Amino acid sequence: MNNLAKVDKCDSMSVRQKWDSRYTALDPQARRKPTPFVKQCLPQLPAAGRALDVAAGAGRHSLALARHGLQVDAVDISGAGLRLARQRAAEAGFDLGQIQFIVADIEQPWLPFGQYNVSLMTFFLYRPLIPPIKERLLPGGWVVYQTFSNEQIAPTASAPSHPDFLLKSGELKNTFSDFEILIYAEGDYRGYSTAQLLAKKRVMANP
Repeated sequence: MNNLAKVDKCDSMSVRQKWDSRYTALDPQARRKPTPFVKQCLPQLPAAGRALDVAAGAGRHSLALARHGLQVDAVDISGAGLRLARQRAAEAGFDLGQIQFIVADIEQPWLPFGQYNVSLMTFFLYRPLIPPIKERLLPGGWVVYQTFSNEQIAPTASAPSHPDFLLKSGELKNTFSDFEILIYAEGDYRGYSTAQLLAKKRVMANP
């Protein structure tokens, strides 16, 4: 598979080291399957075109998107996570180049150039990144988003506690109110409070 491309715009070593340590210690069988919500959304997504997996981690959703037929850019700050994702893609027999693995600090904010048919984010929130995500979606493109909300009763080791990384009630729906929203829900996911959205970028009518 492709070598890992690196894009660094500032010193993010502490964050990168934290995630590298987590992925280095990850159980080999962990995080291989897409979340139930992503699995639910996949049949509605186009089976060709380009997809962007933001905060791709160990690649479970990148592989699911590629298996669906999409060309995927998998972006994450952790080189260890993406090396694991690349290894899993190779084991699954994906063609060279079907998934491009890009190590980058997306909290600059930074995203690959180009436009996409699908953008996917799970369990990651950085609000300044949402406008460029919208801009890079083609008209009629799809966004799949699932992350933690502030309805969590008590903080846990796996869920963030800082409000910067937690959605407020209704926030995700309001953020994508300019899209056609097909699925929206807030509720429990394996003991965590989350918000889930599948939406489609509107095609502007010709003047």
